[in-house]
Amino acid sequence: MENELLCKAIEKKVGRTLVEPQDFVWLSELIEQQEHQTVGVNTLKRIWGFYGDGDIKTRRGTLDVLAHFLGFKDYATFSMADGHDSSGRVLSRHIDGKRLAKGLFLRITWLPDRVCIVEHLGNACFIIRQVENSKLSVGDTFEAAVIIEGEPLYLGNLVHEGQPPVSYVAGVRSGGVHFEVIED
Repeated sequence: MENELLCKAIEKKVGRTLVEPQDFVWLSELIEQQEHQTVGVNTLKRIWGFYGDGDIKTRRGTLDVLAHFLGFKDYATFSMADGHDSSGRVLSRHIDGKRLAKGLFLRITWLPDRVCIVEHLGNACFIIRQVENSKLSVGDTFEAAVIIEGEPLYLGNLVHEGQPPVSYVAGVRSGGVHFEVIED
């Protein structure tokens, strides 16, 4: 199967193995409800190897929709985050920065004692409002397409203290980051 890891991740997310023709009808409808994009039933069957023809390549746009269904920006992000590790860790509790409500606050922590309170500015952009025991500073801004519980947090286009944007990773050696939504 061309995209076995992607298929397994989707099956884990939806909580069922897709083996019957009606399973693909159901999944197609679910994807359309969530993503507002259509992935055809026959396309899904082909991806899952239902027809037994492994020589046909899936369009990148289709793979992007399926990866976004899993909470990733696109298929390339899914592939990098997955690391081709079949453990299924990509389905951990996560937040999709593109779908997060503007103005929402998150408390992000990582070991040994790092704490950041961030506000979502919209379109996967964040600003740090409070920080403890970190090299990051209040007022820093960054982009994060997805925040995955227990995984390192990749901050893209981090603007730190007025310097040019850089990339930054939090929680690399400490079991990743943990997050919670701060309710009013």
